[in-house]
Formats: sequence, structure tokens, C-alpha cells
Amino acid sequence: MRPCRRDVVPVSWDPPRVPSMLRQFLSPPNWFTAANLFCGFYAIHLLMRPGQDYRVTVFAGWLVLFGAVFDMLDGRVARMTKSDSAFGTQLDSLSDIVTFGLAPALLAWDWCLHRAGWAGLALAFLFVLCGAFRLARFNCQVAGKPISESCGITITMAGITLALLVAAFATAERDPRHPWNTALITAALSLLMVSRVPYRTFKTLRMSPVVVACLALLLGVLAAFGARFHNFAAVLLLPGALYVASGPVEALVRIGLGRLRPAGHAPEPEEDLFDDEEPPSGDA
Repeated sequence: MRPCRRDVVPVSWDPPRVPSMLRQFLSPPNWFTAANLFCGFYAIHLLMRPGQDYRVTVFAGWLVLFGAVFDMLDGRVARMTKSDSAFGTQLDSLSDIVTFGLAPALLAWDWCLHRAGWAGLALAFLFVLCGAFRLARFNCQVAGKPISESCGITITMAGITLALLVAAFATAERDPRHPWNTALITAALSLLMVSRVPYRTFKTLRMSPVVVACLALLLGVLAAFGARFHNFAAVLLLPGALYVASGPVEALVRIGLGRLRPAGHAPEPEEDLFDDEEPPSGDA
């Protein structure tokens, strides 16, 4: 006698939905992200060419800054066209690790860190590694409305600062004297990316006429100084250095005031205080 076989109910399996590649290629924000990626790719290409002089190093540093401009525009275009997507977020992070992680690290290595041997190579890789960790932490955060602070310096600002530093040194010295100044700054930027030091962001900055006028005045003054000293990279490095220093200074001030909280998180709810009043009952 054959055993009774139970009815087997077929289980349907729906494959995960894959974003249409043609739609992603035709998305305007992704064009700016691709331009950002190209700037990092071309900067690395220039650094791989043998026998380049200091002008190639300076141009590679400027390419990182141009990539930051495209990185700023892709988010604005995405909000204007209402085409925000998880695909664009991941593509932006992958482009950032090339343009602001790998390219500045190779720029510092090619300029002077190679003179430090294995220590210079380790510092260059540390910058890339901390940048990747910084992006992974950002991608794991829950998306919401723009925050006024970031936890640690962004890889974009760290990459721009390191690239402008090398470009400024290359313009002024033409030949690196020693690698230790660049090595110390590379290590500091790497640790700041994975730290919990609060940094103000520009996502909540309202572009009022006063703000636009102040920015235009600042750019005019920087352009005048750059033309005077023939070193635009050093002039642009000054506000970048001030921004890098603003995070640790604000953290120390908050520690002194006893108000240091992890950046990028909402403040803890304050307890209700009742002065000479009975707290409300749960039956009300």
C-alpha cells in the first residue's frame, strides 16, 4: 500500500526588482555623478603617467575640486527634478570613494608620501579606508530631513583639503622637501572622518540675498589674493583649513559646557519639569 502523499503547494518566487539601467543612464542627476567620477578617474590617470612635472600634480588637485562641484550639483538636480532614488545614493557614494578617497590619497603618495616608504603607503591607504568607512556609516543612517551637523568630517571636504594642500605645495615648492607635513595632515584628516567630531553642514543653509552677497564677496577676495600670489590652491586652502579646525574647536567648547552629543542625531528629549505642581495623571 502506497503511503498517502500530502498535496504540495507550489511556492511562487518573485525575483527582486532591478532598476532599469536605461532609466538610470537617462536620469539627469546621474550625469553629474558620472562627471564627478570622471574627474577622479582622470586625476588618477594623470598621476599614473611617468615623468610628469609639478603642473600635472596641480591640475590633478584641481580635478578633485571640480569633482566636488559636480557632487554638489547632482543632489540639487535630484531635488529639482524629484528624482531621488536609492540607486543614485549608492552611485554617489561609489563615485565619492574614487574622487575624494582614492584620487587625493594617490595624489599625496605621488607628491611626497612615497619618500616615507611603507609608512607613507600605509597613510595613503588609511585615508582611503577611513573614507570608505565614513561613506558606509553615512549610508547606514536612516534617511530623513537634512541635518545641521555631520558626525565627523565628510569625505568630500577631507578629499578637497588634501588635494588643495598638495596642489598648493606643488605650486609653491615645485619639489617636495620632506613628506612629514603632508603625512601628519593626511593622518589627521583620516581620523577626523571616522570620528564623532561634530561638523556643521551646508544642507540647511538658506541662500538668502545676504548670504549670496557674502559668498560673492569672499570669492572675490580669494580670487584677488590668488592672482596676487599666483597660488589659487593655497588661497582656497585657507577656508578649507578653517572648516577642518572648526570641528575640534566646537567639540572642545561643547565638552567644556557639558553639551557634547553625537553629531547627526536628534537631541535627547528633555524631561518635563513641574514647579510646585502635581504631574498630570494618566486618567486625564
